[in-house]
Amino acid sequence: MRKIKHLLLTFFLSSGVQGANAPPHLHWQSADGQQGIDIGGALRANYRYEDWNTSRNRRQPHLRFDTFRIDTSGHADNFFFDSGFWFQDQRKYAIDRAYIGYHFNPDQQIQIGAPEKPFGLAPYPQFGWSYDIPFYLGFAVNSGLGAKYRYRANNWTFEAAYFPKMLPEGVRYAPDVGYYGELKGTTYGPHHLQLNEKRDQLNLRLAREFDSGSWHSEVGGSLAASRLYNHRSGDNGSFWSSGLHARLNNGPWQLSTQAIRYAYAAKNPAGADKDTILMGTNGLSPAYLIPAKATTAALNIARDVDVDLGPISKLRFYDDYSVLWKDKGSWDDSQMNTLGMQLFALPVMFWLDLTWAKNANPWGGALNATGWNSTQSPGSGKWYFRSNVNIGYYF
Repeated sequence: MRKIKHLLLTFFLSSGVQGANAPPHLHWQSADGQQGIDIGGALRANYRYEDWNTSRNRRQPHLRFDTFRIDTSGHADNFFFDSGFWFQDQRKYAIDRAYIGYHFNPDQQIQIGAPEKPFGLAPYPQFGWSYDIPFYLGFAVNSGLGAKYRYRANNWTFEAAYFPKMLPEGVRYAPDVGYYGELKGTTYGPHHLQLNEKRDQLNLRLAREFDSGSWHSEVGGSLAASRLYNHRSGDNGSFWSSGLHARLNNGPWQLSTQAIRYAYAAKNPAGADKDTILMGTNGLSPAYLIPAKATTAALNIARDVDVDLGPISKLRFYDDYSVLWKDKGSWDDSQMNTLGMQLFALPVMFWLDLTWAKNANPWGGALNATGWNSTQSPGSGKWYFRSNVNIGYYF
């Protein structure tokens, strides 16, 4: 009975704010610390303005529901689990991770289910609320169905993962390759001959941390490869990508950067465009085509400012820039830049993003329908602007 009382007391006391730097959440832990569970999440809304004529957020921008997220994690002896479920606008839902794991020792673990793919900057590729170009190419916050091994010791982190299949299209949080029969929002004719799917993907990521005085940094490299199965021809093409990344921290200053090279070689049926690959998520945004071969890079910088303004404890000012260089010479590059500020008033967080983008489908909508690839739509080659205010309550 004494142990049960201790568990209940721990659970309710931990429902409050966990210090100045943590949102409130529900926490349960046994008296010996060998079992525990955490439940948290966020409720977020957006206020958005977009400057292109076809946007519903141009003439009457107003506050809209963004997402309700539930995060759960826990452990029992050497076993653990972690998951993130999203209930999004337009009645969509998504999974960004969902796995169980086992600690072989303090340095090594394995995760099975839908772990995040180890690749590049982690856990997020940018500082702002708006994702940058690598995210739209499938290189961030992306999970698959499979297993991941992780080793972390002596400032080294090594991760190896195998994914027989990708997450089902209907529950994807991050975009990945999909085929026309399953993806939502395939509204354009060229989509209909895109019938590829990644299978048997292998990811490797190695990173090394360094500390010198006030400097803390990380450098690393990543590799990924998979089969590219075509549902009409029945043939297997291939996919590979490689990347280098770095993080530099010095006091309030943070800088992150990465460069990624990728290539798809699809075995398409007659009539399909070999120079493009179809990407999509759960239908929250329309599916879109990207170049089959390209190089992308990002450079992000942020500065934190500690303040004492009532509930506001910190401001973060940031600028995220990314670019996509396409192998096909007649296709213009894509660029994106987000200038913004994040406000910490936990349990509330607030972002203000000012984003300019060129040849990027989310900026320009139907006007920029070919933005990631051929840049032949009416909006190609033009800079579009979007301001986005996101406010969230985190628990």
